[in-house]
Amino acid sequence: MHTLAISEQGTAIHAEADTLALYRGKNLLRRVRVAELDQLLLFGRIELSSGAVALLVRRGVDVAWLTRNGLFRGRLLGRYTKHVALRLTQYRRATDPEFCVRIARTLITAKIHQQRQLLLRAQRKLQDQELAEALGQLRLLTDRARDCNSLDSLRGLEGAAAATYFGQFGKLLRNDKFRFNGRNRRPPLDEVNAMLSFGYAVLGSTIETELYRCGLDPLLGFFHQPAYGRASLMLDLLEEFRPTVDGLVLRVVNRRQLAPQDFEHRTESALSEILARDESPSPSDASAAEPVDQDLIPPWEEGPNDVDAAAGAAVRQGDNPATDAGPEQGAKGPIVGVYLGDIGRKVYLNELFRRLRERLYYPPRDASFELRDILREQIYQLARVLESDDVQYVPFLPE
Repeated sequence: MHTLAISEQGTAIHAEADTLALYRGKNLLRRVRVAELDQLLLFGRIELSSGAVALLVRRGVDVAWLTRNGLFRGRLLGRYTKHVALRLTQYRRATDPEFCVRIARTLITAKIHQQRQLLLRAQRKLQDQELAEALGQLRLLTDRARDCNSLDSLRGLEGAAAATYFGQFGKLLRNDKFRFNGRNRRPPLDEVNAMLSFGYAVLGSTIETELYRCGLDPLLGFFHQPAYGRASLMLDLLEEFRPTVDGLVLRVVNRRQLAPQDFEHRTESALSEILARDESPSPSDASAAEPVDQDLIPPWEEGPNDVDAAAGAAVRQGDNPATDAGPEQGAKGPIVGVYLGDIGRKVYLNELFRRLRERLYYPPRDASFELRDILREQIYQLARVLESDDVQYVPFLPE
């Protein structure tokens, strides 16, 4: 079972017996057996026929629509889980401040620990003084998070750890074609931030799929408190796995699998043109029945701790974080957003799902599992924790 991601614009998907047939115009691109699918991710303007919808629902395949840059649009779900008792327990736990702090403390401690481990592996070779000081600071923040007793304090520690971590992250890049001057988002202003945001968004969609299958409500979280339209529990669990995306970005950059030309540098003028096209009727071609591409509509329901939307937002005065050198200049004005291009997106998605298929040792089962299966196991572990006062949530810390 695996995830199939389709990002080639204008692709049409039809059902043929128990397979999905992917067409571009009249040309058959490939066939995929539905029995081998766990999830289908559709990026941008992808047409899904009614027959394909019926087949996917019958086989229980999760389908998620995202913009070309990874911003979640919607999901196709079959019959929702019958596990009503679990959801009632989740709702009750979400109103228990002590339980919320206990879960949040475990997740944030695990996240900071993994961030430190990523820097530590690089420090063995770099022997950098500033990096050494950052490692010491992250060690202190890990200890403080482990003993923290309030969500507000945890948020402060998590923010301090992120600032320390990303302040040194650029030193881990061994490809002089890429630069990183700190974390920025909505929109990302450089190639590294574009990959981070896109990876977080796609991984978040995968986590949300598994939450639905387990029977949990993705909108009701513990560290990220419930907010209108926000998948708070998905964001909670994403914290534990964000360093997986960080490591993937380093791998792709340092192995030179992507180059700067694999990214799009959009200007304010280009953004305005795309928004204008979105408001206009679609041309009467193969994509006429496809949904309007809203890559640049801001995810208004997201808060400061939400998934970094790779799609960014329409330009608003003063919204863009400044870089040391200031905004770059494009042919039609300053560059206000950097995004993966078509080829870059395919390469990155291929590597992301290759990473999710890698086998790692999973202590609770004393066996090796694919990372995607470990993610699923962690969600089921959380469900058991919700149903028992004695069971403690144990984060996954890869060796």
